Amino acid sequence: MRSICLMYRRKGFTLIELLVVIAIIALLMSILMPTLAKARKMTRAVMCAAQEKQWGSFFTMYTDDFEGSFMGGRNDGSNWWAVLEPYYKDRSLLCCPMANDRDKTTWKGYGNYGTWGPEWFPPGNWYGSYGINEWICNPRPLGEEEKPMYGIYAKYWRSVNVKGQSKIPLLADALWDQAWAEAFDAIPSFAGEVEFVGGDDMGHFCVNRHDGFINMLFMDYTVRKVHLRDIWPQKWNRLTDTEECPTEYDYPIWLQKL
Repeated sequence: MRSICLMYRRKGFTLIELLVVIAIIALLMSILMPTLAKARKMTRAVMCAAQEKQWGSFFTMYTDDFEGSFMGGRNDGSNWWAVLEPYYKDRSLLCCPMANDRDKTTWKGYGNYGTWGPEWFPPGNWYGSYGINEWICNPRPLGEEEKPMYGIYAKYWRSVNVKGQSKIPLLADALWDQAWAEAFDAIPSFAGEVEFVGGDDMGHFCVNRHDGFINMLFMDYTVRKVHLRDIWPQKWNRLTDTEECPTEYDYPIWLQKL
């Protein structure tokens, strides 16, 4: 009888054995978690690129309906996300999967992963994390003494019927819904810096959302990953001079390290 009891007791785990098993599981989790987090980020980056590709379809439908012309833009009091709503309906497409929380806005310090709105556009409760290159817009014709509210009229692309479409940004990851980006714009002091007063709109796209890259939709409706150091040399408007872009010697330490 005693031998049977001893055999029965030996079937269980000792406390030390349990602790060893727990330690091994904890070690495996510590090894796997960073890998899983990285895989999750990569998946969201791919989803983001796919969404921007969809935006290319929406812009295509719009320009097809208006003989190749884009919307008037902020100069004419119109917002791209409102003008295009009949074509996409699902407002969740306004957000990159890495930045889709309506309560985590850029003004609250969520520059890289924040959304614009909804406090800025309360009537429609709009919010998103993509921004348009406003230079693609088509402001109404102006008289000789009139000037657009923003920029020089000659800089606007206005239509898809232009050369070099693959080098012209249309839409990208951003901390604001639009930007009049210029090659000579100052470099932010850190990625995702919220600064809407100085007029350096390139900072709107300088968000470290995909490990040093952003997804960018071009006017030929292709989507490419663009490193933050390479957003300045794009052909943002008709008069963009890439000679005015920062050089590698101008990049601050934080940008060099990315």
